Amino acid sequence: MLEKKGFNTLDVIYFLQRKYKFGKIYRLGLKDRYSYTFQYFASPTIRKETIKEKNFSLKFLGFLERPLKNKDLLGNYFKITIRDLTKKEGEKIKNNFGEVGLHGFPNFYDEQRMGSARHKEGFIAYYLIKKDYEKALKLFLATPSPFDESKIKRFKKFLKENWGKWEEAKKLAVREYPPIIRYLTKNQNDYKGAIRKIPYELLNLFINAYQAYIWNETLNWYLKNLSVPLWEVNYRFGKLYFYKNLPFTIEEKLLNLSLPAPSPKIKEKNGWLEIMEEVLKNEGLSLKKLKLNLKIRSLYFKPYLRKVIVLPSQMAISEFLADELYQGKYKLILNFLLPPGAYATILIKRLTI
Repeated sequence: MLEKKGFNTLDVIYFLQRKYKFGKIYRLGLKDRYSYTFQYFASPTIRKETIKEKNFSLKFLGFLERPLKNKDLLGNYFKITIRDLTKKEGEKIKNNFGEVGLHGFPNFYDEQRMGSARHKEGFIAYYLIKKDYEKALKLFLATPSPFDESKIKRFKKFLKENWGKWEEAKKLAVREYPPIIRYLTKNQNDYKGAIRKIPYELLNLFINAYQAYIWNETLNWYLKNLSVPLWEVNYRFGKLYFYKNLPFTIEEKLLNLSLPAPSPKIKEKNGWLEIMEEVLKNEGLSLKKLKLNLKIRSLYFKPYLRKVIVLPSQMAISEFLADELYQGKYKLILNFLLPPGAYATILIKRLTI
């Protein structure tokens, strides 16, 4: 069992493999570095003693007969404290929390899913599709983000100002970057080859990020054409549209509706193809163009279905509590269970409208 704060899930995996020589690590989902989380890990590496580090601990629980699989995850339970509230703001959140329990909320991806594009300079997968490998590599190696650790910011800032100075960059490269920089010192302009040195899991996350963005835009488009009142909320990649309640017939339909992830392999389903093609047209792309030319096994735009709206369960909200951090203000504590893949931060965004 992993207990962590201040590291994201991949940070922990890289750390365990580097310092403790773990082999393959199987995990269920990715947790960001800003939340205090517990999640299950599995590995063929046997280590029964508890590992304790500054930002995480790993406790041995027992053995499985097989690796963990995504289907093993039944959901994620959240306990969230909302602070610095006036009574009026708190009443609004309480009312909205009740509405969410009755009508659910759009199952958007939040910006954590698109972490590789949080610098707002573009999606790496977009440039991989366009075969602009240098631009894709610049986004990965030389585009700092406010969310990067200080060492990584320093490395990226150097390359942003000194693109092509690979020998000097070697001194600053950390984590997953050294193999890429070493390759570029010997193969100066082979940017496609350098892309292939990026760990598979990261390359897959780049694809997931762009799929999530297109998925969100497709759902936005669909909701705006339902002729129901909508409220917009800003996020790093544009706007997300939320309803408060829905007519029964529409709600019943949406509860049973899934939207496919953008992929050249998806088949016509519930009229989504036409909407998604319009979204991609704005990107200068189409579904059939969502292909990579990297020749890496299992790396492609995978088709899968995602529920359009989600209903939380096991919901509870506290009474108004005095906020010990903000004098004269209140806090509320929320508890709820979400199905795999749904974002608590999207639910919180819904509570603000």
